[in-house]
Amino acid sequence: MNESSRLRALERPAAGAPFDFDEFERRRVQARHRGRLASWSATAAIGVLTLVPVVAVLTQPDPDAQVIRPGAANVRTAAEVLARPPALVDLDRFAMTSELEDHIALLDAQISAARLQSRAVEELRRMESTRAQLNDSLQQVAYAHALLDL
Repeated sequence: MNESSRLRALERPAAGAPFDFDEFERRRVQARHRGRLASWSATAAIGVLTLVPVVAVLTQPDPDAQVIRPGAANVRTAAEVLARPPALVDLDRFAMTSELEDHIALLDAQISAARLQSRAVEELRRMESTRAQLNDSLQQVAYAHALLDL
């Protein structure tokens, strides 16, 4: 095959072009759009990453307002702290008293709501008497715990 026959073979489309010029332009515009979108997205992310620390620094309170130091007479050494025996807490006692306190707080909330809704006087008195009984029980438990500690 000589040179001219090879050039003529290139001149004729063998199976047709895979896509025309309009498709090429559409793909080029689409790629440019994706590139711009990615660059704007990266710019926005960098802007937010720069803005957050700046806002955090600007909204911090004055450092002098945060410094709370004990007086020189109140400073204890580590040996003094470690010399004291650790405090012991009886969790059974704590659970019992905290449960009673929770019930009293719940009754207080119900009594307040009943007064605002102007419920029946009899129901309100019943809740108040229950609260008084629970309060007495709490005082008795606290007194018994105090006697056990003697």
